[in-house]
Amino acid sequence: MSASFDLATAITNLSASFENLQRMIVAISYVIGVGMVVKGIMMYRVFANQSMSSAQRGEFAGPLVWIVIGVLLIWFPTTLDSTLLTIFADSTLGDSNELIAYLPTSGADQWKSLSEVIVKYVKLIGLIAFLRGWIILSKMGHSGAQPGSIGKGAIHVIGGVLLINIVDTVQVLATTFGYT
Repeated sequence: MSASFDLATAITNLSASFENLQRMIVAISYVIGVGMVVKGIMMYRVFANQSMSSAQRGEFAGPLVWIVIGVLLIWFPTTLDSTLLTIFADSTLGDSNELIAYLPTSGADQWKSLSEVIVKYVKLIGLIAFLRGWIILSKMGHSGAQPGSIGKGAIHVIGGVLLINIVDTVQVLATTFGYT
């Protein structure tokens, strides 16, 4: 018993699931952010207990990094809008129709719906990279952080923003290399 494959149905199903996946990523960022803030506060509590009972000094910047990045993740949509505004001077995302404007009109409807799905999932990968970048940057609050974690985190954050606004990124690259 085999069901026939219909591209239009597959594209519709993929488009419908995008919004829920995006909401899930934002919800995950809220949970991770609250967890980071709580961990940062607990690290300060341990720091206060250590400084009262011994002459050994603790690390002040580590918990602060956890708290700041936790707050950034709690305010994930605002953080994303601010970053988009900083890089692209506009927080609105480009439309996928701008990518296929050069195509002939025959079969353009299928290409339009397919490009919308592709652009949505590239944006989803960008959201994941943006979130992962902040999580990597939070690791620099440890004394035993791996070398290069700041660079890795920054690349994930910047690359995630470029993928979230993939339409404008493609237009900037096309203009830069003379393809417009």
